[in-house]
Amino acid sequence: MAARIPDAVKTLELFNEKADQLLASSFLDEVSGGGAIVRFDRESGWDGIFVGPDDESMRALILTLRMFMQDNERISLRNMAALYDSLSVSAVVKREFDERRSVLNTSLDSESPLAITEDGPLSYREILSTFVYGEHAHVAARHRQTYEDLRTTPFFPLFQNCLVDAIVALARCIGVMRDVNRRAIAELTSLES
Repeated sequence: MAARIPDAVKTLELFNEKADQLLASSFLDEVSGGGAIVRFDRESGWDGIFVGPDDESMRALILTLRMFMQDNERISLRNMAALYDSLSVSAVVKREFDERRSVLNTSLDSESPLAITEDGPLSYREILSTFVYGEHAHVAARHRQTYEDLRTTPFFPLFQNCLVDAIVALARCIGVMRDVNRRAIAELTSLES
């Protein structure tokens, strides 16, 4: 079933508005030159340091970021994929959105260099979910416990650094999707004329 053009355009515009907010966040400005260091001292043991975005910029960014992640939001990436399936736009525009979403999913599902069990490394998606749903948005017991366990270790900065990597990948993809949306809006608007 084809989406109504005015409703579809409003959703695409909302996505782009939130994408603009995400891409203008101070968090993304603060990632340059950041990183994590974990070292061992024979006398004091393990110690970790994270250099990068502070908690305030993280919280602000996640308020916007969660709108792209949670399916109860009409601009979640899954809901946007369903919207694109119903749009009367060119196959090229649909394919570009689908390809960007696929690239993002592949990136988020790839293994990070970190593990918390012997089962193997965590994916970047798992790390993102642990931070988002363990501390910042709609806290879930499972994610909260993992987050609390990690926060008390000297290796926590490594997890923070992987979170930054996941968010940067997500933000880049959302930026490209915003540009695809602009082309979709132009096509839809010309259909209404």
